[in-house]
Amino acid sequence: MAKIAFTLVWGVVLVMTNRVLQDATWAQYLATFILGGIYALALAKVRILRGGNNSEEPK
Repeated sequence: MAKIAFTLVWGVVLVMTNRVLQDATWAQYLATFILGGIYALALAKVRILRGGNNSEEPK
């Protein structure tokens, strides 16, 4: 459930960022690339977003 909520919030952040940068296409591409990387890193590193047992030791 946390992953779904995080994805929806992240989608709103991405859309709002693109609307703010509407006239600067290169800035939209850069922001999308950076936000995509942050999103992927968050899904990989944040324990609650990975799912599973929260008492597991990180590997």
